[in-house]
Amino acid sequence: MFAEWCENPEAEPREPSRAMILGAAAHHLLLGEENFKTKFIGRPETYRDLKTAVEKPWNNNAHACQDWNLKQAKAGKVVVTVKELESIVAMARSLALEPLVNEGLLQGHVETSGFFKDQETGLWIKVRPDVIPSGPDFVDLKTASEVITPALQYTIRAYGYHQQGALVWECCDALEHPFESFMLMFIETARPFCARTVPLMDDDLARGRAQNRAMLKRIRACLDADHFPGPGEGELRALALSNDERARIDERLKLEGVA
Repeated sequence: MFAEWCENPEAEPREPSRAMILGAAAHHLLLGEENFKTKFIGRPETYRDLKTAVEKPWNNNAHACQDWNLKQAKAGKVVVTVKELESIVAMARSLALEPLVNEGLLQGHVETSGFFKDQETGLWIKVRPDVIPSGPDFVDLKTASEVITPALQYTIRAYGYHQQGALVWECCDALEHPFESFMLMFIETARPFCARTVPLMDDDLARGRAQNRAMLKRIRACLDADHFPGPGEGELRALALSNDERARIDERLKLEGVA
């Protein structure tokens, strides 16, 4: 966390991946934000060779393409490919089929931040849900490679989406805004562009809130000590194989006649 934290004077800027760029562009369009063309620009499919004046397929290694990319970066624009724009259109069509979307699930104050100071640690906290509704039900739009249950369970765990929802909940408490639920609207970034709405369970949000509390206290302690330890620092203990890996090995050994 500290390696990429804005409070770290030695933090290096994080280069966005194509998946992150697609997700950002999709959020902008799918949530109905304005001025898409001031933030994003479509990349041409061809370029004119500077020596031969022949039109060629776009190649980021070509000087003309590099010059164009640099010009867009200086203008503060993010480049998206034609294929990515086509995917976003397909994602929008899929989302339009979701009944909850038609009922206004993604309508409200889009990309609006909330700030509050944590009383226990003195740390300022920011939340930025995709949509702040007029009512108590929050939703965040997420892109995903697939929306089958095991994949989404892994994604929620890997990115701590239940902790994100819990932080929104805590911010609502601090700012006296109604909160009853937190839902994730997943949309696939490739065919067949399936959409799926996933409400998070109250007890999992409560777990996320407890995790957030523990980490806020940890961050406060690290700031006070002026030291952010890495995983396992100062700890020496054996690391066991996972139960799944042990079972897989044991089953294989049985088949080999060893166990």
